[in-house]
Amino acid sequence: MAQQRNVIITCAVTGSGMTPSMSPYLPVTAEQMITQSVDAAKAGAAILHFHARDPKDGRPTANVEVWKSFVPAIREQCDAVINMSCSLGNTAEDRAAAAMVLRPEIATVIVGSMNYGMFKKAQAQGITEFQHEWERELFGPSSYERVTNNTFKKIDRLIDIFIENDMLMEFECYDVGHLYILEWHLKNKMGRIKRPIIVQFLTGILGGIPSDIDHLLHMKRTSERLFGMDAEIFTHGTGPDNMKAAAQGALMGTNVRIGQEDNVTERPGRLFKSNEEQVLKIRRILEEFDLGIATPAEARQRLGLPDPATRAAAAAE
Repeated sequence: MAQQRNVIITCAVTGSGMTPSMSPYLPVTAEQMITQSVDAAKAGAAILHFHARDPKDGRPTANVEVWKSFVPAIREQCDAVINMSCSLGNTAEDRAAAAMVLRPEIATVIVGSMNYGMFKKAQAQGITEFQHEWERELFGPSSYERVTNNTFKKIDRLIDIFIENDMLMEFECYDVGHLYILEWHLKNKMGRIKRPIIVQFLTGILGGIPSDIDHLLHMKRTSERLFGMDAEIFTHGTGPDNMKAAAQGALMGTNVRIGQEDNVTERPGRLFKSNEEQVLKIRRILEEFDLGIATPAEARQRLGLPDPATRAAAAAE
């Protein structure tokens, strides 16, 4: 039996689903983003995945100036791989705008649409009172009409933008059908997409596949059938099952994603106080099962990314 490779831990530092009313420890400002990201990297996260938030009230934003307030500093202070979400915006160009300026090592592409039960995230956290009006709108009656809009045309254009800019992509899949959509796009691009393929399972969202072990195993087996050894698979579960889904994914042989983007609750009645705390917990769990933790250097080697010094030299030319 082949020895399992070390597990690459992605820490999703902040996102658009958890909100300030759910936890005072959710990073919002540039200072909070920098501190929590660097600490998470020191704790063992090889990849840091980011969204951006308006520092005034924590609402998700695509403002490039907000992105610029924390990404360069994090890049300077740690050697983790930088992964930027490109999910906010009406057009592919809107979604890619910040990544074109800041040039992360990995940019995300969501490869399917679905009914998105955002309201369930507030229910899962037991939150009914909100600090900000935008939170009330996000989880209120209008959330019952929320559909993620990721058409074939929009996905195709976003992939083309990243191919043209020689950027590695992470493909986010919320359900099994999204894996087949990804396969179609890969075939359509005729080998132009960088390898290995990074496949991120985003499970546990109402509208997508649940985080139960049988569903995770089905996603993994389907990915292996479609993409073979040409894929680096990551598992994460949204909500309170996040840590359990990550542990199950690692035991199945995938990489993992945890972090304040996906879940802020350590157990009922207790909040995670930082992203570092989440990284330390999943690391402790994996090491109990004698599963090794990949360094940023190993993650770059497996993903075909240059080391930071080589990247900096190329950018200076």
